[in-house]
Amino acid sequence: MLHPTTFAALQQISLSNPQPQICSIQTPESTNPSISELQPGDIAFKHPDVFPDYLPTIIDHCLIFVEYDHITQKYLFIEASISGSRVRYRYETEEALKGEFYGPFARVKSATETQKQNAIAFAKTQLGTSFQGEWVNKNHNPKDIKNDEYADEWYCSELIWAAYYNCNNSFPDQEPENGYIFGEGIDLDPNGWNPDFMNYTVIRPKEIARNRKNIQLFYLDNWFNSTTHYDPITTLFKITQHLLFYTSQF
Repeated sequence: MLHPTTFAALQQISLSNPQPQICSIQTPESTNPSISELQPGDIAFKHPDVFPDYLPTIIDHCLIFVEYDHITQKYLFIEASISGSRVRYRYETEEALKGEFYGPFARVKSATETQKQNAIAFAKTQLGTSFQGEWVNKNHNPKDIKNDEYADEWYCSELIWAAYYNCNNSFPDQEPENGYIFGEGIDLDPNGWNPDFMNYTVIRPKEIARNRKNIQLFYLDNWFNSTTHYDPITTLFKITQHLLFYTSQF
């Protein structure tokens, strides 16, 4: 019997190749939607550059999607990337997002459009802040320096988690006189606040991906739609690969 995700993917077989356009606000039911349906607030997971998605459970990075930029014809994300760098914008081409180093993608299915925009707004307020290479206790409040010396620094998954943990609040470009309000949004960490790594509360990309309560996973590679790569061996390989990810417990 076919796995439901495989069956849904098979239903999407087509030779069409949609062009980039302004992001749709519709929620696709397919596990393999068109890249034009990527929505602001969606989360992209990325494999290490030495481990493409031939090993689909090995993911080490995540970014939050902001918008499609018609000027550059690229997809704009915010990320906390690598040690020594700062929270920054990242532009990716359609080819890269549908390539072997990206996937799966995730939609926070319990989030409203306002909450998604609030999450993006929070991430924007952190542009230019330092990358946290220590990977210790997560913190959603960048003003909490008194209790956490790393509160205003971020590793990739901590930034994404904090963005949605703060999504019930608005973050205008100009900070209000009484300051921003933090917390009590959507918790993307399936472990909650329980210590899970050497008595630290750490949030890793794979933990966000496996939060089935709040997360809907999908791919954008359109591997059935490629006239170049569509052949029985590739199709069988991709079915196996995607099933491995969807059934994995990481």
